[in-house]
Amino acid sequence: MRHCRFIIAVITSVMTAASCISEIDTSSVPEPSESELALATKSAGRMSADHQKGFLLIYVDEQTVARIEKGEIDRVAYELFSGMEIRGFEPALSHMPKNKEVARELGLHRWFTITFDESIPVRRIAQEVAMRPEICLVQFNNLAKPASDCKSIPFRPQPKLMAAAQEGATIPFDDPMNSYQWNLNNTGDKKVAATARAGADVGVMDAWKLTTGTPDVIVAICDAPVKYTHPDLEAAMWVNEAELNGVKGVDDDGNDYIDDIYGYNFYKGSGSHGAINWESAGETGHGTHVAGIIGAVNGNGLGVSSIAGGSGNGDGVRLMTCQLFEGAGSAGDAGMAEALMYAADNGACIAQCSYGYPAYTFENDKSFMDNAPLEYRAINYFIHPKNAKHPALESNIIIFAAGNESASESDYPGALPVCVSVTGLGADYLPAGYTNYGKGCNLAAPGGDLWIGSYKEEENISQILSTCISEVASDYAWMQGTSMACPHVSGVAALGVSYAGKLGKRFTREEFTSLLLTSVNDINQLIAEADLKPFKDLSFSLRPYRTRMGTGAIDAWKLLMQIEGTPSVMIKSGTTSSISLEDFFGESYDDLTYLSVEIDDDAKKTLGLASSPRIEKGVLNIACMKNGSAKIRVYANVGGTEISRELSIISRGVYSENGGWF
Repeated sequence: MRHCRFIIAVITSVMTAASCISEIDTSSVPEPSESELALATKSAGRMSADHQKGFLLIYVDEQTVARIEKGEIDRVAYELFSGMEIRGFEPALSHMPKNKEVARELGLHRWFTITFDESIPVRRIAQEVAMRPEICLVQFNNLAKPASDCKSIPFRPQPKLMAAAQEGATIPFDDPMNSYQWNLNNTGDKKVAATARAGADVGVMDAWKLTTGTPDVIVAICDAPVKYTHPDLEAAMWVNEAELNGVKGVDDDGNDYIDDIYGYNFYKGSGSHGAINWESAGETGHGTHVAGIIGAVNGNGLGVSSIAGGSGNGDGVRLMTCQLFEGAGSAGDAGMAEALMYAADNGACIAQCSYGYPAYTFENDKSFMDNAPLEYRAINYFIHPKNAKHPALESNIIIFAAGNESASESDYPGALPVCVSVTGLGADYLPAGYTNYGKGCNLAAPGGDLWIGSYKEEENISQILSTCISEVASDYAWMQGTSMACPHVSGVAALGVSYAGKLGKRFTREEFTSLLLTSVNDINQLIAEADLKPFKDLSFSLRPYRTRMGTGAIDAWKLLMQIEGTPSVMIKSGTTSSISLEDFFGESYDDLTYLSVEIDDDAKKTLGLASSPRIEKGVLNIACMKNGSAKIRVYANVGGTEISRELSIISRGVYSENGGWF
């Protein structure tokens, strides 16, 4: 994790006087070779420091593909690579996607891989290959990284730690560790952090009264492996029943992937041949931690609670593991592309992606498209409307972590307009010291922040507690990063899709993304008020982060209200608020005869009403003493006709002047 930002200025001095130019000896500057020029023309981007050795991606012309599809792949390989030190030539996608029409439209059938000895410089082979006219593009298989420091701190029920659980945390499930989960219900307890702020969470407590997630919502965890035998995840896993009940070593469901019971391993460096593997050296539990934030089983009396893990009746969302990282190894562009296509083909409607290429790797969207064309096309395959399978969505949703370099832009691919990029907050609703911000970042969510807590890792609860791998750390562990922020948004999105399905509503990707990005609480005023934030023994300025963390901090209740179509009013808890009813009853609102305000006992308790709401001259006066969200109904009389409007009241200690988007 990098916490300091450096600017490297490269100053080039150009001599313009003719007399000076004449003195420069250019005879020693070699002309670029024909192969270097060919690669410069056909390269799909520069080779990063982290790339796969002995491996290249190539994009061939249609005539060559036609020959290969007729069974001439060996002949084509001989013609293309005769005299080169090439060991293997095969399609880049080990299995073509189910939707062949969309795959061909995106040119996915034209991508192939070549392999060679790892001792041979990749660039040398790339130059030789680029000389062939049949080859249109050459792409290095660059390797992305998880958006976290990947340090998992085991949860151990030490007496001092047990005493540090939040007071007043009332998550409505019997999972014994959920009092540590300030990210789900932040009571502002100072044992979490000296600056902890009540309500600085994902606003899910009251959203659970409407939905806790449904099994028809499948979230693909494109990450390190999800331990599908974990006691808190096993019942939440997506299960390929045909493979589960089939013959080992046989493709029982005919999707060209053998034994893909809970998903598939797209990392090909260990010979695992698709088997999910969480026992390789260097494993951190990252993917399992991410999965638990979204869908660890609620109400099973074990471990932690989650955002969309159901009510304890087997009704939570399902988690599909698409393994991209194994130990310290990365699947690279090729594996990441195939994972997204697999997820789409097997019913995932949300892709949860806590990985990326470090900030400043790509200058802009076009740079990413040009440098990682295979992965870019795979992203477009995942979100293509013809691959949407959930009735509430006309196209799938893809969510990425913004990155942890403290950089002033999001990592790619998350920065792409078709993706959602998530920045990280601490328990104080302020930017975490590691988070990226600025260009390409869309919204914020809890990611944990060690340095506002106790400063002692073994006692710290200002990070995020979730499921982990016992072989690595323990069954439950603390982690932090935009990797942890990202699944909070994926979990809230999963609740939104579940609720939309329940209501029989359907949204385009653009519509649903707009709802997601405007279902937020404002953090800019809090950032402005704080100005400085502690970091280790120092502090850093928050000024660069203001207005650059995205639209605000995600709020699950607000998303469900937007999906439902119920207008929301944001107020500050602990005070009496006056709300004009003009927006709800029209311009003559102050001339109406208001009859009553209907609010049930549960809503009164949730909001902590100090007294019954009252209306005077078209203004609703309400005093909420607690953080909470609930619906009320206001009745009025106009010309002898009774009318009513339902409103959502959102009471938050983190309320600021504009209250965030609605």
